[in-house]
Amino acid sequence: MDPGEPGQDLGITFQPSQPPVPLQPRPNPSRQRDKPQLSCNPCRRRKSRCDRQQPCSCCSSRGQICTYVDGQGLPVSSNLSEPRAVHDRLVQLERLVVSLMADSGSKAPANSVPEVATQSQTKSGDGSTECGSMRISESEVSYVGRDHWAILRDGIADLKIHLDREEQLRLANTPPNHATDEHGSTFAQPKSGYAMLLYGGRRLLSREEILSKLPPKAVVDRYVSRYFNYLDLVSSSAVHGPSFLREYEIFWNDPSTVPIMWIGLLFSIICLGCLVSGKTSEQNTEDFSLQVDLYRERIVQCLILGEYTRSGPCVLETVINYTYAEFYIRTDADKDIWFLLALEVNLAMRMGYHRDPNHFPGISPYQGEMRRRLWVIILMSDITISSQMGMPRMISDSKWDTMEPRNLNDTDFDERTTDLPPSRPLTEYTSSLGIIAMRRVMTALGAVVELADGVKPCSYPDVMRIDAALQQAAASIPPPLRPKPMAASLTDPPQIIMSRLFLSHQIYQGQIALHRRFICSKYRDAEGNPASHSHKVCFEACLGTLDIQHLVDEETGPGGQLSTMGLRADALMHHQFLTATMILCTMLHVAHPVQRGSDIRGALQRCRNVWMKRSDTSTDARKAADTVTFVLDRSTDSQNYGTPSSQAVKKHGGSDPQTNDGHLDDEDNIRSVLSEEVMWPVDIGSFNRGSRSPHPC
Repeated sequence: MDPGEPGQDLGITFQPSQPPVPLQPRPNPSRQRDKPQLSCNPCRRRKSRCDRQQPCSCCSSRGQICTYVDGQGLPVSSNLSEPRAVHDRLVQLERLVVSLMADSGSKAPANSVPEVATQSQTKSGDGSTECGSMRISESEVSYVGRDHWAILRDGIADLKIHLDREEQLRLANTPPNHATDEHGSTFAQPKSGYAMLLYGGRRLLSREEILSKLPPKAVVDRYVSRYFNYLDLVSSSAVHGPSFLREYEIFWNDPSTVPIMWIGLLFSIICLGCLVSGKTSEQNTEDFSLQVDLYRERIVQCLILGEYTRSGPCVLETVINYTYAEFYIRTDADKDIWFLLALEVNLAMRMGYHRDPNHFPGISPYQGEMRRRLWVIILMSDITISSQMGMPRMISDSKWDTMEPRNLNDTDFDERTTDLPPSRPLTEYTSSLGIIAMRRVMTALGAVVELADGVKPCSYPDVMRIDAALQQAAASIPPPLRPKPMAASLTDPPQIIMSRLFLSHQIYQGQIALHRRFICSKYRDAEGNPASHSHKVCFEACLGTLDIQHLVDEETGPGGQLSTMGLRADALMHHQFLTATMILCTMLHVAHPVQRGSDIRGALQRCRNVWMKRSDTSTDARKAADTVTFVLDRSTDSQNYGTPSSQAVKKHGGSDPQTNDGHLDDEDNIRSVLSEEVMWPVDIGSFNRGSRSPHPC
């Protein structure tokens, strides 16, 4: 359309000024010219001759990762003044648009002002997140659901502008050898920041070459032991201990007799055992990363050599272990893990794990029981990883009927078993008790996620129906895995303590996902009161989640009761810690009418310390720390937390606190967490927020 056509001339001329081109200093004529680095990085460090292949022969013979400097040694530079100028021009344009809207609004009839204000508030608040968030750039299109923690963070007024400016300052002070994530955040670039199975590009090794990189048996023995003892939930689901040990001895007697896919399973166990062991005193971080990368590459080589898409023996177990290895080495959400999850789920479906083995007479009792166990891990992976990515889950509850496994130890059955023994009492802790508890919680949590991710609005009675199912699942947790204070867990193994924490954490996750949308809702139940139950449940669940974060941070440190469980805790709980943090930040920032402002501030101060500790290695943790700092710095005095001014409430779209009866009432008679009648998380009021010292586990 030509500029002269009607409706085109708005009377505004916007000509962005071009940023000045910075003057480059002239190089000293006597200085020697910079030569591009053509050798790979490892050969340059070793000062050895490099044939400049990808990978080079030296790195291939040593089994190391071969990397080159981007741009063949040319420094990667960026004109930081241009993004800064673009940002400033966008801010200027935004202010211009806002002023125009204000001018047009002042000329509108008086009866139209409330409608405009309502629409504006809806768009800047819940309305913009109701369908999730779509990020579109020239190189990527990404979507996250409305319950993702980043959506909650962006919903805090003025925070996005503040964080944008902080990112610009970081970019200006960042050396060029740092990488940038999809949102423009900088962090130390890892050696291998991608899932090797998805991208490939490496020479296919022979069976002999793969075995040549196997560590000595004494080292492998230690890794296998740590895999079975530190990752008990995954190991007891994916691998039958006694059967694996028999095959393990056969392998060391004659490695040529075992299938290549079993070797891939062994390398996946070695990789996870290495990860939970951590680097030794003789290793630096780079050497440890190269060692993990080597094991990851060997897993991928075995999967490809064994044609994993044919779904043979040990394939699904190896893929599950490999996915967890890729999951554990990343501190933040990564799209590659979600695509690996899709591979894992589709392999399981193709192999029929979603149908109960009783339907198929050809499956032995031993195989059927292991299939039931493995399916629980797939359910957990689906909910955990999909929620972390802000995506809908991949498995629909209407598409599977796999039954609950029996409460048996691995020694109770093997390949020769013709009839499974009866299940042991649920009061007895076995290698499968945690799997049983996880299945019960995940079944209820799956219904929560499906309701929360639904594109159609749900009714409040539906929410309460799912809420009752979630509480029933919490009540069905076997007694050995129900929450209890840390002081009463001194004689318990760290694996059991971590299982208790994780199960409670999952119940919190379900309560937050189910009730978060009603925090600022105007819905009124049959009695005419706001959804006070949702307010209370979500609020308590957020505080409880950050209680667990504080406990895990303390006890996974040196000398703590959970010092061997740090990797497992960080990987599985990281995302929900972020979500709870953002919800409490939102409550405090918008002056939501709660009577527990001091509890919110105390929880945010503790979690800020945790996020700041992890900010050097996690982009998400750094953003969370910045958000909490921003909110705490701008919060009102403690005496005004529960009673914000009418103007402050109305500014953020809320009702007058004097007429709003939807706040979270103080509980005068809070039952002790030690109560034997009802254990949390069945009763959300059983946590005494005034005395958090007896941490529940």
